[in-house]
Amino acid sequence: MSDDSPATADPLDATYDLAVVGGGVIGCATAAALAPDHDVLVVEKGQVAGEATALAAGEITITPSYNDYPEVAAHANGFFHEFDGTRQFEYEPRPSLELVRPGRGELAQRRVNRLQGDGIDVEFLNADAVSETAPRLRTEDIDGAIRYAETGFVDPYTFAVTLRQEAEAAGATFLTDTTVEGLTIDGTGEDASITGFETEVGAVEAEQVLVAAGWRSPQFLDPHLEIPVQPYRTQCLVLDPGEPLDEAFPMGWIPGEHVYYRPELNGDLLVGGWSFAVDDPEGASGQADEEFREHVAGLLPRFFEGFDRAGYVDGWAGVDGATPDTRPIVDAPDAGPEGLLVAAGFHGRGVMTAPVAATLVRSFVTGEETALPEQVFALDRFESTSPDFEFTSISAGEDDYDDEA
Repeated sequence: MSDDSPATADPLDATYDLAVVGGGVIGCATAAALAPDHDVLVVEKGQVAGEATALAAGEITITPSYNDYPEVAAHANGFFHEFDGTRQFEYEPRPSLELVRPGRGELAQRRVNRLQGDGIDVEFLNADAVSETAPRLRTEDIDGAIRYAETGFVDPYTFAVTLRQEAEAAGATFLTDTTVEGLTIDGTGEDASITGFETEVGAVEAEQVLVAAGWRSPQFLDPHLEIPVQPYRTQCLVLDPGEPLDEAFPMGWIPGEHVYYRPELNGDLLVGGWSFAVDDPEGASGQADEEFREHVAGLLPRFFEGFDRAGYVDGWAGVDGATPDTRPIVDAPDAGPEGLLVAAGFHGRGVMTAPVAATLVRSFVTGEETALPEQVFALDRFESTSPDFEFTSISAGEDDYDDEA
């Protein structure tokens, strides 16, 4: 910890071990991970978890998302089970069903066999087994489903706020409603090093700086570092199915339809997706599109019993940051000034990946070893760091079983 302790009436009258740009779930998780033995400041232009985090669906589906790196999924899943019951935070375990399109059942079974060989708790269910497992799922248009056991959901805002409370209890400082105006750098070229950043109320001094500002991260990094992150817009609807969904109703997604779904604790159904790149993220509507509502209205009766007249409860849209391969950048990149850390481009998976990002950032700050595969999240995995790339929607849900043939 620095000698100049930030335990002062003026949070700017101190030098921090780590200063974080962005008070979303990543900034809060990182602060909670480092605050017990480091001086940490988090600066947020609005309120903590006020943008993409609060608008997230809260799905914890990191097992299917990282089935090629089971250690990543195990780390995150272990955290959520352990963190469950902390203050007001609750983790709701719930299995997920990846519906399998007609003609794809054999390939899906091969995928399951491989994943089981990797130690993942997964199984293939034929159409009859799907009906037994989830009676309200219609099976006329599917060959079955891949069932992932280790998934669940959380309330994203409660999760982030609980992380903030844990961080503050350990000594972290949060400065909200404060705009960061730019990084401060000492030296040039290979000799450049971070010294902190400027805010609208004064300068912040820090040994290391983490930029975790969602889709805005490239703006803060320019001109010191280029990262391949671009903004995209995603949407959510909450529907009242009439007869509430029971506790056995699974989470899941429908390949090729740009939607995923999960139950709410009150028996409603949340449907998310319809994600596309946007040129004007600041001006993007915060309301769900009528086109998306019509798409969901026509889709759900095909796959769910009793949804012919589901009632509309709520809907919203938010902007997040995407990368070319849909996985985030969590790195202390050699291409940037010394002491600069980046956690951006979570592509809609920020809530579920927050424990992984926090552990990686801590390892960069402290030099501690971690079993997590750092190269999976490294900036230099990309041949090009240009933000001009073809956007890939993870909500499109296209199956990729062909590599199992």
